[in-house]
Amino acid sequence: MSLADRYDQSYATDTERLTGDITLSGWPRSRQEAIVSVPGSGHTIVDVGCGDGYLLSQFRHRFTELIGVELSRLRLNKACENLAGTSFRPILGSAEDMSEIASESIDRIISADTIEHIPDVYAATAEMHRVMKRGGVLVINTPNIAYVKRRVLLLCGRFPSTSQPNEGLGTDILFDGGHFHYFTFRSLRLLLIKVGFQVRDSMGYGRFGHLHRFWPRLMSNGVQLVATKP
Repeated sequence: MSLADRYDQSYATDTERLTGDITLSGWPRSRQEAIVSVPGSGHTIVDVGCGDGYLLSQFRHRFTELIGVELSRLRLNKACENLAGTSFRPILGSAEDMSEIASESIDRIISADTIEHIPDVYAATAEMHRVMKRGGVLVINTPNIAYVKRRVLLLCGRFPSTSQPNEGLGTDILFDGGHFHYFTFRSLRLLLIKVGFQVRDSMGYGRFGHLHRFWPRLMSNGVQLVATKP
């Protein structure tokens, strides 16, 4: 069974669907709110790992063309349904090869909790850099492996999984929800710098709101970086 087939199988049992527009009230409390909270608009936006299109739909009034890259055909079909009536362009595949997108053609790239799922993160981030216009903006987040709760789990001799319970063995479809990689604020920053991005901002977020602003490397469940292509 291919990786894409495994994601289709996993999502076939996922009936949860988020709807409506995100309204920011105070500090971002979710990965979606954190992505949306970064201001700016433009012509073309790409969501790497667009899922069912919910996050991308939040930008329909800020960007003219919406592009979604998704490995799961099941999820991409759902995105096409949810984004009907918009200028949505679906791309089936991995961010490791976005050859369907022209070089230096994208104003903004967003990616919420996806980079940890991609086998070759070097290829994926290099592709993000290639397709982005000079001066374009990347907003990317991922679980924070250095979050205090995960540090305590590791101290107790347990694997600090970032998606599935029982040390990542929550299902027999994808180990830890399909997470291949684990990031800290520093490691994600170094990865982006390695392929040519310039990191301009970082932030923590989570259900406790403003608490995650303070010492985010320890107190934030997730890592978010905002980077540009010089």
